[in-house]
Amino acid sequence: MKQRATLLALVVTGSLLFAAGCTGEAEPTRAEKPLQGASAVPSPTPDVRGELVAALQRSQQAAHRFVVRGGLPEGQKISGTGAFDPQKRRFETTVSISGGKYPSAGSRIVIGTESYGRSSAKGHWVHVDLKRIEPDHPFLRFDWADPTGLKKFTSSIVSVDRTGPRTYTGRFDPDSKGATPFLPVGAPTIVSIGTPLSPFVITTDDQGWINSIKVDLSPSKGPKLTITTTMSDHGKTLKINTPAGAVEAAESTYRN
Repeated sequence: MKQRATLLALVVTGSLLFAAGCTGEAEPTRAEKPLQGASAVPSPTPDVRGELVAALQRSQQAAHRFVVRGGLPEGQKISGTGAFDPQKRRFETTVSISGGKYPSAGSRIVIGTESYGRSSAKGHWVHVDLKRIEPDHPFLRFDWADPTGLKKFTSSIVSVDRTGPRTYTGRFDPDSKGATPFLPVGAPTIVSIGTPLSPFVITTDDQGWINSIKVDLSPSKGPKLTITTTMSDHGKTLKINTPAGAVEAAESTYRN
């Protein structure tokens, strides 16, 4: 059988910019042996994958903060933080990529249809009207349905086992359909093509919110990549405001 070719390409996009009650008292009864030949009713098999998917969807639909740390192809490393409130349509992220040939950094704030980006901590903010952006714009497009890649990651899960009260392990398909990056969760910058099914470890807190998502990727060249996304403050009010002093983007920005 021919082995699939494996390719991991790095893409740094401009987006960096019940108990039932009973009445009466029953007479106590003695325990009786089961009748010969009687078969026990099997317990229903737990739907572990459905359980994990429900937890991921619940976290994706609630306001939360996230932190991303890990390795990227070609010896680069990624570090990022952000917050996402899908109900109020507010999103912010700051991501830096270090090492390798192309280090970069950037921040982005999106409120409704207004996007603000800057390329460094000391740079000025630039405002872009998302209503004017074409859906296939390679850098400035923004998908409110899945800005962190969590939704797409959830759909990519192939198998799951529960390995602890709050721990799930399994495999997912990291292929980027349509060459759209969805990894790392929280800072999608990797386009993965032809990569085999890869392992993940996901933990939840005592309230069922997603705590962390750790994935391992195996490029055809170079060492294994481990990337971890941690999530917190689920359902809490997040302060994501319009940055002061933003300047308007040049008209050429809107041309794809």
